Amino acid sequence: MVNVFLISPFRLIRASAKISTGNGADNVVLRKESSLIGIVGGGISGLFLGHELVRRGMDVVIWEATDRLGGVVLSDYHSGLVLEKGPQRMRMTPQVKRLIEELGLQQQVVMASNHLDLFVYSRGRLRKAPLNPKQFFMSDLLPFSSKLRFLGEILTAGVRRDETVGGFLRRKFGSAAYSSFLGPLYGGLYGSDPDRMLVKSSLAQRMNEAGIGRSLVWGLWRLAGKGREAAPCSFDRGLGRLPNALGRRLEEHVRLESVVESVYRSELGWRVVVEGGTEVQVDALVLACPAEKAASLIREECPQTAQLWQQMNYNELAICHMKSDANLEGLGYQVGFGERLETRGVTFNHSLFGREGLYTAFLGGMKNPDLLGMPDEVIASIATSEFHQVTGHEATSIDISRTKIPAWDFSWKGYTDIQLPKGIFVCSNFSGRPGIQGRIQEAQFLSKKLRDYLLRLR
Repeated sequence: MVNVFLISPFRLIRASAKISTGNGADNVVLRKESSLIGIVGGGISGLFLGHELVRRGMDVVIWEATDRLGGVVLSDYHSGLVLEKGPQRMRMTPQVKRLIEELGLQQQVVMASNHLDLFVYSRGRLRKAPLNPKQFFMSDLLPFSSKLRFLGEILTAGVRRDETVGGFLRRKFGSAAYSSFLGPLYGGLYGSDPDRMLVKSSLAQRMNEAGIGRSLVWGLWRLAGKGREAAPCSFDRGLGRLPNALGRRLEEHVRLESVVESVYRSELGWRVVVEGGTEVQVDALVLACPAEKAASLIREECPQTAQLWQQMNYNELAICHMKSDANLEGLGYQVGFGERLETRGVTFNHSLFGREGLYTAFLGGMKNPDLLGMPDEVIASIATSEFHQVTGHEATSIDISRTKIPAWDFSWKGYTDIQLPKGIFVCSNFSGRPGIQGRIQEAQFLSKKLRDYLLRLR
């Protein structure tokens, strides 16, 4: 006899049945009372998706292997300061605004100015990064030849087959613009080297989402005419308020410290085996976990896809929170390629959200993965000394942490061509646009896809 638990939003229903077969083995049949969607992973992707599905009236269970929700979104506190150990901010897009209202977090929102500048450390000092075509021509970050090259970009060809992001940006704008500005900004999103990232795997998708075709300049000029992008925002107690609120909303659907060990195809969909022996029958299964874990779950059913996912690289970043009297205004700065610094970039939490004297440095990534093996005090010394070199101000380290993000490098080649078994879906930061806005967008898209899928099953 095998016991199976069918999980509904309000209760656990134990269903068991014994059916004799020719060899005397026991089989399990579940009464299909309602469609159930299983989500492996209670990070921000799984929570966003769970919220969207429940909002649409669907039945969901979320398994999270650890004792907390949110994944890379983690807010900590030190002497009254909010320390973000993952994403530092999100933007108040219409999707984010709607989610905040649905969760009742309006009063906890902290907005940043939409007019804060981003800087790049290049040729020995901080220079304002040009974030629109007008700023591009006025910036001292780029030589005059790069500004002329900017105009000529409209005449250049679109993406070439198997072209790297680095090669694409240099061909479009020249080496100077790439190394001092475009490369650090784009590579900084992933902690990666753009020369090891394929346009098809990463940048092309972002261009399509923004409605940008062959010419980046033409597309950016058109977007600039629509005004500035949504303002940066957070919460009074940090971005961690978001997974906390989602966790409360989804409390009856969430199973913490529940490790999914395996999944098997069944006549009714998929059978999920959770550590401890619990088995759950689901009509659809969403993998909202890291690529390595997702690979382990589908290896028997889809070995080629599992092999691709298993080989995907993640960049590990060291995060150093620092206290300083620098009183710097802006979003922060990136470090230009060619500068002999270990720091990849620094966020000015001080001016962003009024977190007095707080600055957050990011080190490591693909540039120097060995740095992550150094003792915390060594990383702190590097971060604070380089902050002084760049800004002229002393800083004191108050916390060191580490995080991992998908690299979107050559190991993603072939990802867009994969095929998954019927009833298996993916919603994770290795499958779509990074950042909180990107995770919300993918969750909304997939929730509609799952709704249509379940309707076809009826």
